[in-house]
Order: sequence, then structure tokens, then C-alpha cells
Amino acid sequence: MNKKGFVQVLVGVGILALLFYKIDFHKVAEVVRGVNIFLFALAGVSYLCYNLFMAYRLSYLLRKMGVGEGVGNSVSLKFSDSFFAHFAGMLASDVTPGRVGFFLVPYFLRNRTGCRISEGMAAILAPQGIEFILKVAGGFVGLVFFTGVISVDGSGAGGVGGASLLLPLCVGGGVFLGLGAVILWVVWTAESRSANFLAKIPFAFVRRFEAEFQKMKEKSFSIRETVPLILVIYFVCWVLLAVQWQLIGLSLGVTAAELGFLAYFLLHPLITILRFVPVTVSGLGLMEGATAVVFELLGVGPAVGLSFALLVRLNMILVDCVGLKGVFSSEFRLKNNA
Repeated sequence: MNKKGFVQVLVGVGILALLFYKIDFHKVAEVVRGVNIFLFALAGVSYLCYNLFMAYRLSYLLRKMGVGEGVGNSVSLKFSDSFFAHFAGMLASDVTPGRVGFFLVPYFLRNRTGCRISEGMAAILAPQGIEFILKVAGGFVGLVFFTGVISVDGSGAGGVGGASLLLPLCVGGGVFLGLGAVILWVVWTAESRSANFLAKIPFAFVRRFEAEFQKMKEKSFSIRETVPLILVIYFVCWVLLAVQWQLIGLSLGVTAAELGFLAYFLLHPLITILRFVPVTVSGLGLMEGATAVVFELLGVGPAVGLSFALLVRLNMILVDCVGLKGVFSSEFRLKNNA
């Protein structure tokens, strides 16, 4: 781990320590001890189903680009390859700032199948750009819902807390919207425009990527017609993640009367935006703090909110550990055909 990464870990741990101090660690521990393990496990099943859909999308887009198709194709692509490569990327995103570890998926694919980096990158970049934009749209709707509920409640529970939460959410939303638009512009515009744009970015990793850029562009254009499918899968995945959240809430004793499915459905994109802020590792501390504030303003209580966020993170990491097989395996079947 480099110095910057170490600092980001310290910042995240420091934020968590501050939250435990402000909210009272003993209250949080008491809430966590009362978790319903069965409902927590069901939440993991819902999250697993989400990842199955995402792995299917990856596999479908790769085949749409011709990867593993045709007689004499040197690349052998099975669903299990996409499944474990996707999970490996999710696991990497759990331990990297801004969740950038997900962009290692093309490398995990190459290790398992011999698939080109450009093909793997094309299969995740455009969908990721669309997801960023949709997440901002969902987050905006969630923000409207959130402020509306607080106004109707009229308790004034949070004045300062709500205001302090609004700024980072707006900043994060703006960054997401811009990033999503840039990604789609880069992969789906004329080659001359996007190539000139990338050439002006002074980052070494972009220059290394430039060699494969033209190939990635060519592959990206071949999947533009799949946008409707990408949108449908995104919506299904959004529902599954909301189900995961509600099950974890129920496991902590948060009733449907306190927070219904619609609340989890709309608050999910709003809060998870903070996981992509590269100040800490996968938004460690930021998401937990935002969740504690939101739950307090909704009348559930900050201790339950912090416990909920911690269990959501734990639930995801436990399921994402399936990706360990994708991280450490190198079933590059091309070597068997050499």
C-alpha cells in the first residue's frame, strides 16, 4: 500500500471512530447484537442475485462483441469466467478508493480467458457511464423524497445534519453526472474527438491505455444497440439492492412502517454515491455517516443507521469474497491450445 492509500484508510477509520464516539459505540454494538441472522443471510442472497445479473450483462456484451464466438476463435468464454471476473472486480472495488478496483475486471477476464483488455474494457465502460447517470437521477429523486419526508414530519430533527449532508451529496452527484457523460462521450463519439481528448490527459495509465483505445472504440460501437437491455438490467439490479437493504433493515428491527421498500429504493442511489468519493477506501466512513444522519432525520435513530450501514458493507464483502477465485485463478486456456 502506498502512502496515499494508507492516508485514505486512516481517514476512513478516523471518520468511523468519530461516529462511534458521537453516537456511542455501546448503542451500536447493542443494535448489531440483535441482528436476525436469517434475514441478514437472505439479504446476501438478494445481493448475490444482483451480481448474477451483472455477470450475465458482462457475458452478454462480450458475446455481442464476438468474444468466444465463431469457429476457430482462440478465446473460450464461459459464463463462469464472466461470473468470477465480475466478482473479483467487485471485491477489488470494496478495498479501493472510489471503487476503482472494479475496472480491474478486464484484467481478471484476460487471466481466465485470454480476452483482450480492450474487449473487457468496452464491456464495462459504456454500461458504467450509463449507471453513473442513472445513479445521479435516482439520487436526485431520492433527495426530493428525503427532503419531502423531513418537511412533512416537521420534527426539525436535523437542520444542521441535513444541511451538512446536502453539500457532499450534491458535489458527488455533479461529479457522477459529469463522469458518466464523459465516459459515454469517449466511447461512443467520433474517434478523432475522443482520441484528441485522451491525448491531452496527463496521466500515465491513460497513455498506456491509448494503445488499445481504438480497438476498444470499435468494440464499444458494436454494443450501442444493447442500451435497452442495459437499462432493464440496471432497474432489476436496483430493485434487488433495495430488497437487500430492506432485509438488512428488517434484520435490525426496522419495521416496514418506519422505512418501507420505496424508502430503501430511493435512498440507495442517494447514499451509495458517497462510496465513489475517493477520499477514503470505498467511501468508508462517508457512507456510514450519511446513513446515520438520514436515519436520524427519518426518525429511526443514528445508532440503527450506523449499524445498518456497517452491516450493508459487511454483507457485500462477505458475498464478494466469491471473487477470490477470480483474483487468484489464471485459467488462461489459450496456453492449452499453444
